[in-house]
Amino acid sequence: MSLFTSLFLLKAICKLTYKTDSGSDRGTAYYFRNLLNYRNVKGEVKNAYRAYKMLYYCIFDAICCSLFLKEFNIQDMDEPFSFLKDFEKASSEEKIIWLEDACAKVVDKYFFEGCIDIMEKLRSIVTDIQHPENYWISNLANGRVHCHHCEKTYKYVGSLKSHENQVHNVDIKMPSSKPLKVSDELNGYLMLLFKLVILHKNLDTAVDMADGERSVKSSKFELPIYNKTNKTKYAIGSIHLIAMTEGLLNEEQTERLKANRFVNMQGGINNNLALDEFVEILNRDSKVTCSGFQTKESIIAHSQEFPHLINIAKHFDHMCGITARKGFHHLPSYTEDVKKVVKELFDINAFSLIDGRKISSKNLYCNKSIYEESFCGLSTLILRHRPTVLYHRLRNKHV
Repeated sequence: MSLFTSLFLLKAICKLTYKTDSGSDRGTAYYFRNLLNYRNVKGEVKNAYRAYKMLYYCIFDAICCSLFLKEFNIQDMDEPFSFLKDFEKASSEEKIIWLEDACAKVVDKYFFEGCIDIMEKLRSIVTDIQHPENYWISNLANGRVHCHHCEKTYKYVGSLKSHENQVHNVDIKMPSSKPLKVSDELNGYLMLLFKLVILHKNLDTAVDMADGERSVKSSKFELPIYNKTNKTKYAIGSIHLIAMTEGLLNEEQTERLKANRFVNMQGGINNNLALDEFVEILNRDSKVTCSGFQTKESIIAHSQEFPHLINIAKHFDHMCGITARKGFHHLPSYTEDVKKVVKELFDINAFSLIDGRKISSKNLYCNKSIYEESFCGLSTLILRHRPTVLYHRLRNKHV
């Protein structure tokens, strides 16, 4: 069973929101990349994951600051801010409660948009057998699909389509997968980016904290995003993970699967790594070690050397007589970069709806209601790849 890291989700986010032809559009991710001079953000996401993540986190923090200030009618970070009455005299718990309530209002207004379930419409389409999206698989029974107009049955959906089209003149027009037009493309784009990066940050934090429960729940929100961006392999992995934790595994096995998804290589809290990311690191090192032309004898020799190299890397400090840890890895501070982005967002009035505001790049996704447009092919994908046997990817080839 393949596990998932935030890398895959970030690749899907970049496919929707990062295009190199949007450098002239103020407010886009590539525009901020140039504004902040993040020159290491280039190429494929998998080859510069940390750089892409820092760029998106910088923009995300700036959006959060802007929305937070907007709730208090403040248009400039230098303006005086009125906190809770007698804020300085309040206890630490009271300050935290006030801050959490203020942040909760922002999240409810701009992420959930007042809805309890942001995937309610998507779920209703996927589960509605009368919807045109589910027409061809609605009569699937005993491994065969039944005609809607006669008693004939077929082994494959394609055969049923041909039969109903030729014999019964059935022409089902499937819903369009093209994004709907929005009146303010920049606002819709930034709100979409805000929603997507929240999901990424939630997953990234869950991995750091080794919170298996939260990372599994995150896959439910990721699945429609993977389907929308045609990341089929990741979508199938999400389907398998959800299916196993929601019914295939017993309670004890489910708990073990959720708990054993991470590894801590350096000790300390919040320093965990997803197991699949760790395996990818080992695969990369193995490929570097065995690069070029290899014979059977050289491959065996390298395979015997590799464990010793890992052992040396782990115990290098001890072998050199270093008894105390000399340094810690910290994420670089990007406070000044966040301030620049906040100023830019205020200058372009990014979070006010302006009818007719366009983005010149035609490749960016500009509709914040992405869950309402990610249903195309999703029910068929789920039915085709829903597992029936534990830890086996046996697709239903009839669908």
